[in-house]
Amino acid sequence: MCAGGNNRHHEEEAKRRQWAAERAAEEQRRRVAEQERAMQAAVAAQQAEMARLEQEQVAAQANQQQQVAQLQAQEQQQLAQIQQMKDATNTVGATLRILATRPTDSAPTASQSKASKAGGARTTSATSGLRIGSSSVSSGVGVNLGG
Repeated sequence: MCAGGNNRHHEEEAKRRQWAAERAAEEQRRRVAEQERAMQAAVAAQQAEMARLEQEQVAAQANQQQQVAQLQAQEQQQLAQIQQMKDATNTVGATLRILATRPTDSAPTASQSKASKAGGARTTSATSGLRIGSSSVSSGVGVNLGG
């Protein structure tokens, strides 16, 4: 009987070992499955973060392009204003050059009458030779308003 009991004891021992091995394998499978789920969650989080960063980058690039376009428009406007100022300066300069080359005409002055041959006394007043009234030449300013 000992041989039969020994055999049974070995069978039970083998079954316990088998059961322990199966439990250990099941525990190992559970740990692997849990690690796999954790890794998948990490990958999903990384993908979501990458998508968010890509969207931020696209928005930043669009914002930069908009700013560049605004700055270029401002530059064009400033260049146009500078050109207008240059054109105005050139026009004024040309006008001044034209005016500088013209002979300066002095304003007409009143004419003095010639001394009469009557031989009378001569007056020494500065205004004594001026005539009031019209003449063939255009008159000056002041008292001599003939014309």
